[in-house]
Amino acid sequence: MKSTGKRLIIAVFMISFCIFFASPSVLLAQRVNFLNTPNGSDKVFLKTTPWSGYWWERKGGYLFKGWNGHPESPLTKYDKYVSSRSGKNPGAVAWEKDSKNKHYTPRGNAWGGHCNGWSAASILEPEPKAPRTVGGITFTVADQKGILSELYMDTYFEFYGTRSNSYDYVDQDIYPDLFHRLLVENLKVKNRAIVADIDPEKPVWNFPITGYETTWEASYNKARVYFTTKIYYIDDKVNADFVGVKWFAKTYYYTLYLNEKGEVTGGIWNKSSKSSHPDFIWIPTADAPASINENPCLDTKFVHEITGNPIPTPVPQPPTNASGTIRTVRTNAVLIEAGVDISAL
Repeated sequence: MKSTGKRLIIAVFMISFCIFFASPSVLLAQRVNFLNTPNGSDKVFLKTTPWSGYWWERKGGYLFKGWNGHPESPLTKYDKYVSSRSGKNPGAVAWEKDSKNKHYTPRGNAWGGHCNGWSAASILEPEPKAPRTVGGITFTVADQKGILSELYMDTYFEFYGTRSNSYDYVDQDIYPDLFHRLLVENLKVKNRAIVADIDPEKPVWNFPITGYETTWEASYNKARVYFTTKIYYIDDKVNADFVGVKWFAKTYYYTLYLNEKGEVTGGIWNKSSKSSHPDFIWIPTADAPASINENPCLDTKFVHEITGNPIPTPVPQPPTNASGTIRTVRTNAVLIEAGVDISAL
């Protein structure tokens, strides 16, 4: 199993958007003073993009049952391999198919799956691109991606925005000023991917963001800036053995408010994006010990023997002076259904 110990998951919640946008440090992330550049454009794509993978819905149970043309499932092969190495069956199949663990829910909702595990794995792990035979067992690309998607169901991550189940105009999930800041700060400045839940209602559909194209135009008094931003998402609507990147795009429209210094102080989703915008943003930073959301029978050592890649080095603990509030996340039943173990404000 993965190493024991108290599971620490860090979520950074934004309690004051002015903290982020009305300071010199934020102007570095913003990279544009809109008083000096009232009209403009920007385009950023990651140098290393996350990879596409299947989302392993819970209704299907494919990780332990297999599928047409692939009768021996990823977790069946995993159990066989670990048994040959350790002399003991780790029980990954048994755990996964036990309905009380909520990874196999044949009567559950249509959107519950492993999209968060795939999203995190596609950012933090190299893409499996070819079958590997280890210990006499051949693990296909689908096997390797499926096992990684399960391994990363619990991760350390940063969380931004609020979880919402409505289209209430004053409850905008993640506000567009924070959304825009995260795009620039992470993709442009840090060259790292972020993940968005693209559905503003109850279903959770996680997709990594690999790039954006944005244009803006300031109002006559430069108190507002009107944005059109096209986001490029990595897609999970692929065959389990798919290798490479498939993407889709969504365009959002929003307005950011400026103070007299040209600093962003707030924002609002425009009418056409009011009911079609991301619910929240999260950034996976490292694998975490298995908790309630992950199959505890997976051992990261054996998983990486199968994929042939080294175990990623954990990132340092987040700085204590990070903007916003840092706290340990509580479990939220709705998000657990989607495979996201975070709390909603």
